[in-house]
Amino acid sequence: MGLTHIEVQQLSECPEHLLAVGTWIYEEWWNRPNNTSEVVLRLLRTHTEKDRVPFTVIALAAGRPVGSCCVIESDCAHRPQYAPWVAAVYVKPELRRQGVASALLQEAARIAARVPVQGLYIDCHVKTAPVYERSGWTILEREVGDKDSVVMFRSCRSEPGAAPNGGPAEPLSNWGVRGEPLSVS
Repeated sequence: MGLTHIEVQQLSECPEHLLAVGTWIYEEWWNRPNNTSEVVLRLLRTHTEKDRVPFTVIALAAGRPVGSCCVIESDCAHRPQYAPWVAAVYVKPELRRQGVASALLQEAARIAARVPVQGLYIDCHVKTAPVYERSGWTILEREVGDKDSVVMFRSCRSEPGAAPNGGPAEPLSNWGVRGEPLSVS
């Protein structure tokens, strides 16, 4: 399936795609014993108000859902001082590396600016950090918590990549390329 045009919307504007998004999130991150997809669907049903956290952005190609990401209040127990967070960035495997994740992340930042918030955070594996860097994110911390991850920040102000509190955002270098397989394009 090649892409000709991607449309991005908030899930609150196209709730008919709730099941597809919930299934992706469940199968990618939440599928565990004694857990059901209904847990994810219940959380997504709280993403009902436009331009308010929590929200979900969905990418559509020819009206069909091909990717999504959520913006939620908290996604990293090790960093409760940061909020809000981008979580569950997903693109269908056959459409990865075609700009879908970038479109989702850019739209999430535009919506967050309207909320308004100063910026967004994400906790991701070091292997996926370059995807976010290409979309204006900056590494704030590495080796956070109990996994090989980095915390990244993206300003929702006019200058992408601006650090929180107005200070310089200096990318960290020489971090490893370990972690799980890519889940984003």
